[in-house]
Amino acid sequence: MFSILCYIFSITSSIKIDEIRNHLGTRTPYRFKSNEQVFKIKYNHCKDAKIWMMVRHGTRLPSAKDIRRMNSTLKDLKYEILMQNRLKKGLLNSQELDAFKEWSSDLDINQEKFLTYEGKDEMILLAERTQKRFPNVLKRKYNNHSFEFRYTATQRAQQSARYFTIGLFDKKDAQNVIFSPATKVDMHLRFYKHCDKWQKQVKKNPNTYKEQKKFGKSRIMNDTLVSVSQRLGLNRTLSLGTVKLIYKTCGYETSWRKHHLSPWCHAFDHRSAEVMEYYIDLRHYWLDGYGHNLSYRQACILMKIMFERFRRNGPDATFLFAHSGTLLKLLTKLQLYKSERPLTGDEMDRNRKWRASEIDCFASNLAFVLYKCKDGDHILTMHQERIVKLPMCDKELCPLTTLWNYFRESINDCDINDMCRLN
Repeated sequence: MFSILCYIFSITSSIKIDEIRNHLGTRTPYRFKSNEQVFKIKYNHCKDAKIWMMVRHGTRLPSAKDIRRMNSTLKDLKYEILMQNRLKKGLLNSQELDAFKEWSSDLDINQEKFLTYEGKDEMILLAERTQKRFPNVLKRKYNNHSFEFRYTATQRAQQSARYFTIGLFDKKDAQNVIFSPATKVDMHLRFYKHCDKWQKQVKKNPNTYKEQKKFGKSRIMNDTLVSVSQRLGLNRTLSLGTVKLIYKTCGYETSWRKHHLSPWCHAFDHRSAEVMEYYIDLRHYWLDGYGHNLSYRQACILMKIMFERFRRNGPDATFLFAHSGTLLKLLTKLQLYKSERPLTGDEMDRNRKWRASEIDCFASNLAFVLYKCKDGDHILTMHQERIVKLPMCDKELCPLTTLWNYFRESINDCDINDMCRLN
């Protein structure tokens, strides 16, 4: 009888994990999305010659604000949940309650946004797989003239770059890697941070968050807040701010450890997890994606750098370590994951292509690989280690001239200072 109950619980637990794990937004761990199928990517009469890769840092710790609230708000809420469930309130089973009993949070605020052990592992494994796919251009022997590594002036990006080199090279060579100096003002890897016009017209513009706020006040969101509160056994309805904190903590703690589901994930069922995911997607769509063309116009600087590396002499392999905001704007510049209509707060678009859980998880990455072919130079594009066909190309291995002709005008007109100047 005991074994049968364990079997039933293991099934429901796996269902629970599958229901939640695909809707964790930007805090989704890369192990849920990585491509474990590794083989050399070859094309007839072609040879991989160069690679240019943008990588979002690996799994990190929360911000100082979230750490404070996890260490206080959620600690208090934990005891309220346990007390209410002793009164037979809520939908949590005994195993889920045990997980809450064992939960605690004592994160060091001085380590806010630091790369975690899982983040280090993500980088090592990503590098190993990338090297196996393109062994011709990615030699195991390090050469300072052939490789370029750059990261933003943050601990998580710097450590991501360091651990990536450990996976890419032999141990001795990894210790000798030279990294380009990080600068506080980085107009390449974090251009939007220093774009005055974008900061004013997009990031600090209340209209940018209009659709998210509308969805936050919708009936479906109110129902979600009630659902989460009732699942936890509370005799009150939690605020959106608290439920958002629970959702973020669910993502963070699940991403930090393999084979682990944060007890805070038990607050959600499949439906409520989808609602919170869409709420977060609305923010990134309007802030970093298709909501404002200035957001992705700035990414011309990255396309310019990529083409310079491929069309002129220079490093054979360029690896850049940045952030969610950088990668999302670049994906949008490439016209990827564009929904048929803008995302709005009126209703949840379940068929949308723009899903942060899929396109912007921790360690998310975008690679361009230059192939020298008998009929000219071609570019292969890979996102999350999977081949993608760009909308402006007829096939996955796209002629370099086709891509250049499409982006030439925006690259030639890529004056960031002029673009970002407040009139």
